[in-house]
Parts: sequence; C-alpha cells; structure tokens
Amino acid sequence: MKLEIEQLFDEINNIPRIPEVVKDLILQINNPDIDFDDIAKNVEKEQVISMKVLRLVNSAHFGLSKNIDSINEAVVMLGMAKLKTLIIASGVVSSVPDIPNFNIQQFWSTSFRTATYSKWLAEACKHESPDMLFTVGLISDLGNLLIHLKDAKVANEIDQHVKAGNTRPHYERKRLGFTNQEACAELCRRWKFSDELIETLEKSADPLGFEELSSAACIASIAKLISECVEQDMDEITILAMLPKDEWNALGLSEDSIAEKLTDITALEPGLEGML
Repeated sequence: MKLEIEQLFDEINNIPRIPEVVKDLILQINNPDIDFDDIAKNVEKEQVISMKVLRLVNSAHFGLSKNIDSINEAVVMLGMAKLKTLIIASGVVSSVPDIPNFNIQQFWSTSFRTATYSKWLAEACKHESPDMLFTVGLISDLGNLLIHLKDAKVANEIDQHVKAGNTRPHYERKRLGFTNQEACAELCRRWKFSDELIETLEKSADPLGFEELSSAACIASIAKLISECVEQDMDEITILAMLPKDEWNALGLSEDSIAEKLTDITALEPGLEGML
C-alpha cells in the first residue's frame, strides 16, 4: 500500500516547527530593507538559536579577533547576509526531532553542504535569490525525515534501493507516488513560505520535466547531486560523469566550465557543524 503525502502530516507532533523569527527571516530573505534590529532582538529571545549562533560565530572557523557576546555584535562583525544564513540554519536544525536509528548528524552535514553549494552556484550564475537557494538546499531533504517519522520501514526500503543504484526521486515515485522534495514543499506550504521557494523545491527533483523551466530548481538539483557524491567520497572525474549536462546548460554555463566550477564547489567548507 502506498503512503499518501497527506499521511505525513497526520500526527501533529511529528511535524517540525520552526520559531516565528526564523519563519519571518525566511519570508523576508530577499528583502534588502529588512529591519535587522528587530530580528536580532527576537533571535536573542530564542535562547537555543542565539546560543548556537554565538557559539559558531566565536568558533575557529570565523577567526574573529574578539569574543562576540550578542547577535547585534555578530551583525557588525560578520555582516547581515552571513548572519542570516546562520540564524536560519540554527532555527531549522533546532526544529527537527530526534529519529531512532537515523544518523541525524550525517543528514545535517549533507544538508549544510548542499545549502552552501546551492548558494555558491546561484551567485556564480548571477541568480537573483542566492539566500533563498541556500534555504532550499538546507531543507530539501526534510521530506525524507517526514517519511522516516511516518514509516521507518518504507523509508529504509527506499534508502536501500538508492544505495543499490536507483535514483531516489525515481524510486520514491514508484514506491510512494511522490518525491521527498514534494513532501518538503508541502511542509513549506504549511509553514506559509514563499511561492518561489515552494516551487523551487517541487521542481528540483526533475527540473527539466516541467513546461516552464526553473533555473533555481536546476541550481538546487545540481547542488544536491554534487553534495551526495561528495558524501560518498567520489572523485571529481566520477562526479563530472554524473552531472546532468542539460541542467548545467540551462543555467547558461558552458560544458567547458564544469570541471573548473566543480573544483571550486567541492573545495567549499560550510563551517556549520557547530550547529549540531
């Protein structure tokens, strides 16, 4: 019997909930006039998020010359763009419950990497929404978590078929009738996120399978594929052979540029492990 997408949301306690301040920040992510003083005040009320962000800001990864004690100080030292990504990452991580027999640290490590790759690719393609694509990369596998929470047996069956060489979206459609990205998009509808973010998630499992091309979905799809290949310790030659050239070309990038950009992408360090 197939698992219906609506069944993922039957048990309200299983649905991840993110703090309102993080929701507001994601909704305003492309707004250059966002009032960050108000955001900072609200973040400081969310102790778990505030502590995680400040711990990471003060880590060796950022190499700041002085200890930072407040979110407002962090804005000055890091800049608003970088701090926004830290707050969003912390809020999303904090919202997800523990799952028995599930490697949550590996899950987030891959998600952090996917988010970092998505934002880098968006900037390389001069896409207008790199911060939105960071968020898409960060949450694009939350549907997989929902499937694990609802039916661990089915989720593990899908995982085994993926390890055997099946592509995840293909087997998810065969077994469930929907992809984990579509489940995540439905979660984001319930979180009342932007239409752009939801559409990017929905299309990212098969960006070229829609009448209207979404360059954002192409970016998210390529970033996710590269991240998963890195997770499996594949070398660059193997990754290059797996990259979807049609999606790459749809972004206006030449095939000659793939190898050079792949080297740049895989050298990126998310620096978000302090969130875990």
